[in-house]
Amino acid sequence: MKALAQPAAGIARIINTDEYEVEEVLENWLEFLQLQQITSETNYSLYHSNFRYWLSRQQIKASKKFP
Repeated sequence: MKALAQPAAGIARIINTDEYEVEEVLENWLEFLQLQQITSETNYSLYHSNFRYWLSRQQIKASKKFP
């Protein structure tokens, strides 16, 4: 399943956090992201679906450590 590209503001809304913090993380992760210009807005998506799967597995591991 291919994820839709999202702007930083959209990602911030989805995960209920500050847009500025999302932008900082995205800057550090540029090598793992595909950027797409839609109108005047930069949209981000993960470069490969296997990386998305790996991230989801890390989240599951982290949630098991901290109930």
